[in-house]
Amino acid sequence: MKIIFLDIDGVLNSKAYDRKRNWNEQTDIDETRLPYVKEIVDATNAKIVLSSTWRRHWNADSKLCDADGRYINETFAKFGLSVYGKTPELGIHALRRDEIVKWLQEAEEGVESFVIIDDYRYGWGELSQYFVKTDPVFRLGIEKEGVQQAIDILNKTK
Repeated sequence: MKIIFLDIDGVLNSKAYDRKRNWNEQTDIDETRLPYVKEIVDATNAKIVLSSTWRRHWNADSKLCDADGRYINETFAKFGLSVYGKTPELGIHALRRDEIVKWLQEAEEGVESFVIIDDYRYGWGELSQYFVKTDPVFRLGIEKEGVQQAIDILNKTK
């Protein structure tokens, strides 16, 4: 199994998007970014695991999702995407790296490869080689070059 550990803020949105989006509606995800995620999934058959703080709103049992969790599911579904799982919450001082490591250790199915797509660049340590950094400040979050980098990591071609 291949896994995409996906952040939302800074990956599926950006400062530029925030300036133009409708703040009166649930529009936190820039839907122009989701075809890029879909391209990664289609090229690798990877499953999406939320590593974002947004994971608090999502549950594998859709009945247990709150409004934000349902928004994630509905928005992803427009692009033929779904969330497979989420990383555990290990406390306020835990590093995202530690949550990903814990998820990998507890994965019921073997993980062949994984990629981390996030805008936060610090503290990845031994996971740095699996990391694709996005730029929500000067760019638009995930972009084409990040897609290819993620595909290469998941397919172990680089």
